[in-house]
Amino acid sequence: MRSSFLCAAVAASCFIFSTRCAIAQSGDEPLSLQQAVTRTLERNLDLKAFEFELAAQSGRLQQARARPNPEVGVLVENAFGSGDRSSLDAAETTLSLGFLLEHGARQRRIDVAEASGGLLDTEGRIRRLDLAAETARRFVAVLSSQEVLAASRRATQLAKETADAVQARVRAAKAPQAEEARAQAQLARVRLEEEHAEHQLASARQRLAALWGSTEPDFGAARGDLLAVPALTAFDSLRTKLESNPDVARLVSEKRLRETEQRLAEMRRRPPWQVTAGVRRFEAGEDHAFVVGLTVPIASRDAVQGALVEARAQAAQVDARAAALRVQLDAELFGIYQELRHAYAEVNTLRSEVLPRVEAAVEQSRYAYERGRYGYIEWVAAQRELVELRRALLDASADVHRQRIEIERLTGTSLDGNFIP
Repeated sequence: MRSSFLCAAVAASCFIFSTRCAIAQSGDEPLSLQQAVTRTLERNLDLKAFEFELAAQSGRLQQARARPNPEVGVLVENAFGSGDRSSLDAAETTLSLGFLLEHGARQRRIDVAEASGGLLDTEGRIRRLDLAAETARRFVAVLSSQEVLAASRRATQLAKETADAVQARVRAAKAPQAEEARAQAQLARVRLEEEHAEHQLASARQRLAALWGSTEPDFGAARGDLLAVPALTAFDSLRTKLESNPDVARLVSEKRLRETEQRLAEMRRRPPWQVTAGVRRFEAGEDHAFVVGLTVPIASRDAVQGALVEARAQAAQVDARAAALRVQLDAELFGIYQELRHAYAEVNTLRSEVLPRVEAAVEQSRYAYERGRYGYIEWVAAQRELVELRRALLDASADVHRQRIEIERLTGTSLDGNFIP
């Protein structure tokens, strides 16, 4: 349930999904971000290795709960000496059983072990969150590569149509032979770019599949709409979520551990007492008697003073690190937010102002070229500008999603307010 909630939170904040696929992979189902995160959290090899650390912590807690073993003692006196005590006839034999009185030290050990377990649980949550964020990054990379490949294929088709149009004008003796050579060279160039886009997509898919331990991509197309960007969240709203940062939570758990270690060190000022009870046998008269003893160590302040100083310094150090971390997180959030604002502005400007005009210019250039009013260079330059602007829109849209992923990782929450477990 925890992993599925995490998937939903990350998926909801990255982008709005649609059923559109940019490429088709035969034999494999399309993959959503939620499915990708679920696979990672269920099958990631590093997480599986971390489970052994959790098992080891369970053993440490079990060991902390163990009570000291009682001690059995046998004492033989007045034997193998001289005179009347040269044999065992006058010996005194004492059989005793001893117990330690720890004065609460056992509970302090348990407290330390439980605090260590809490810190380890926080570390596990951070690892899961990091993996979910990395999965989202790689998923966006796959989705972006799909869109780039689709744009490259459109550019190839446009270059082919251009080469055909130029060839028709050359054959009609309306354009020089050099224009046809340029058009064919441009077509070869965009085909090379398309081939490069295919390799980039293959690499991105491989890196995504590696997160859940797969050596080959075992999914079809990444399902999502890269150009669907959610609304921009106010900065003040994001700043209030910084306390949910998992690194802050780790310091809180560490502070709890240091405090319990300090209490354990203070408890060592009172060394455990030892109570013994037993039976003594007198060989001379074959008599028996009960014996009871109490051993009280003499406490020394110097014996634990160093440990106390260390524990107090470590607890104070955690407070100082937490204060520094909060300042650092605030500055980092501000920087990421500025990048996010720029990405939003770039998407909106390209989509609403730049691309429509350049698309119109390409159509006008084509019309003018076919009628001999424009040269080949002007037409191809307009086409190239259109291709580059479409690529820039894809990059800006992907950057919006990437920055939102970083903000989610930084705040430990999704941008719709749900906590990421």
